[in-house]
Amino acid sequence: MKQRTTNNHNNMKVNSIIAIFLTSLVVLACGQSNDDSLEGKKASLAEAKKELKALEQKIGDLEKQIADEDPSFGKANVKSTLITTVPAAKTTFEHQIEVRGNVESRTNVFVSSEVMGQLIEVNVVEGQKVSKGQVIARVDSENLEKSIDEVKTQLSFATTIFEKRARLWEKNIGTEVEYLQAKNNKESLENQLSTLQTQLDKTQIRAPFTGSVEDVPVKEGEIVQPGSPVAFIVSNANMYITAEVSENYIGRFEVGDKVEVELPAMGETFTSTISSVGNVINAASRTFTVEVKLPQVAKYLKTNLVALVHMTDYRAEEAVVIPSRIIQEDFEGNYVFLLDNKKAKKVHVKLGQSFDNQTEVVAGLSGGEYVIDKGNRAVADGTTVEVQN
Repeated sequence: MKQRTTNNHNNMKVNSIIAIFLTSLVVLACGQSNDDSLEGKKASLAEAKKELKALEQKIGDLEKQIADEDPSFGKANVKSTLITTVPAAKTTFEHQIEVRGNVESRTNVFVSSEVMGQLIEVNVVEGQKVSKGQVIARVDSENLEKSIDEVKTQLSFATTIFEKRARLWEKNIGTEVEYLQAKNNKESLENQLSTLQTQLDKTQIRAPFTGSVEDVPVKEGEIVQPGSPVAFIVSNANMYITAEVSENYIGRFEVGDKVEVELPAMGETFTSTISSVGNVINAASRTFTVEVKLPQVAKYLKTNLVALVHMTDYRAEEAVVIPSRIIQEDFEGNYVFLLDNKKAKKVHVKLGQSFDNQTEVVAGLSGGEYVIDKGNRAVADGTTVEVQN
């Protein structure tokens, strides 16, 4: 009976406050009717807000006093907001950038003719495998062969003359000039023959390395010039990935750094390392070149295949990391809500890098705290919460 009387008394207190609040609203409404001007309405609104704030404060104080006297009343009036939490974990944090690259090869070349002439043989077709040194085409060499025969005949005669002059010179017969002239003629013809044989060898166009023929842009009977492409040969022996990186990341990557490589066309991903970092900035694109090793896996070895290279430009050990989704912002900066003795506690934080939906906190949290996750938009500083992890 005594408990019921106390509750009735408490309810009467609250009801009286509500009555005062409603009466004030009526008074304010009546006051507003006296001045319908814009300035009058503004003044009435300001006065109403002031009265409302005072009433809310008084209601809060009364509820606290009643709750101190009657614990059951306090429990009945406190509504908890359901939340989940996540720990502010201390872990290794990495930030990565993604750049687009291409698979390239140092042994993809157009094989060209070194001499002018008519092609009398084309020995390869597209798709054919060739070995290093294999003759893939021949330029007409008839004139060179005739010249070589003539020089050989002249050289044979000049050699005979030189040998005779040499024997006479050893016996002090004849002049030194005659001996030197015969020697010079012989050596000159030998050099001339060597040059012609080199030119003859160049009429045979050979594969510079083992590979496959991708294109043959010429046909037998065509006239080729020095430098004219005869065949395009590719090889998978020395392939790599090249990517262009913004100059904003200068100094952040070194040879040997690990990277993640993705080949979208194949749905393949693998880990590799940086093999070269360029020292020259491209004036047009403001980028520098990075080369990445390509594993010798047959299906990867496709020239001009698009590759996405994920490179770590920032790494921090023992960093405090939280999910990016729980970070909010007000006029003072970024903040989160912590779980503090069944209450929500607003804490402002200073943020570092963000990557993969995770953000590094460089100030405001020390690690180990429980941060409100789901429900963080429904709470305020001091809100009573109930964890539902």
